[in-house]
Amino acid sequence: MGRGFPTPFTLAPALAMVLLASPLYAQDQDTQLWVYAVARTDLAEETGLTVDFTARWREERRGDEQQTARFTVLHEVADGVRVGGGAGVFETPSANGGGRTELRPHQEIDLKFGRFSARSRLEQRFFDGADRMEVRVRQLVRYTLPLGTAARLAVDGEYLGLVQTRERIGNRPRDQWRARAIASFDVSDRLAIGAGYMAVLTPRTGAADRLNHVPEAYLTWKF
Repeated sequence: MGRGFPTPFTLAPALAMVLLASPLYAQDQDTQLWVYAVARTDLAEETGLTVDFTARWREERRGDEQQTARFTVLHEVADGVRVGGGAGVFETPSANGGGRTELRPHQEIDLKFGRFSARSRLEQRFFDGADRMEVRVRQLVRYTLPLGTAARLAVDGEYLGLVQTRERIGNRPRDQWRARAIASFDVSDRLAIGAGYMAVLTPRTGAADRLNHVPEAYLTWKF
């Protein structure tokens, strides 16, 4: 493809530099709210299923409200290495009764080494009325710190890059950076709740960089 993407080992320092500089340059800012409901279970001894639903409250100029449903199946092929994929549906209603639907299959590799974990994901995005399939890569690295026996703090950074845009001709931003901190608490052996904050930086050419402030809430159920 001729285009290099950050690895998990170079992502964290690069992301920190970008987000430290972003308040100086990002003038186009807004605040959103994302709420997650997540269910996890084991399909077999080394195979797990995750299903997540989200509701995203956004300003109308950012695409308005959005609801999502997604599943991922991962199989452990070696110690700390899981491979798999899944798909999702992303619905964005509109005030006139229409809306936009996105179908999004994905494939990924997850790595875990101590308190660090990393995820490499490839997404194929199908939009209503688009010229073609959009292709995006995502590289995430996370550090999880236990806070006693029932609580933990996770900090992660993620790079998202478009390999192919949905329009054949266009000047859409191709890169995005995300940084997030999540505190979670185990209510029981099966139920956990959490809250977090995510900053989403989208560099743009010929316009101010875009910065989204996203408070998040989590409910995770294991069965």
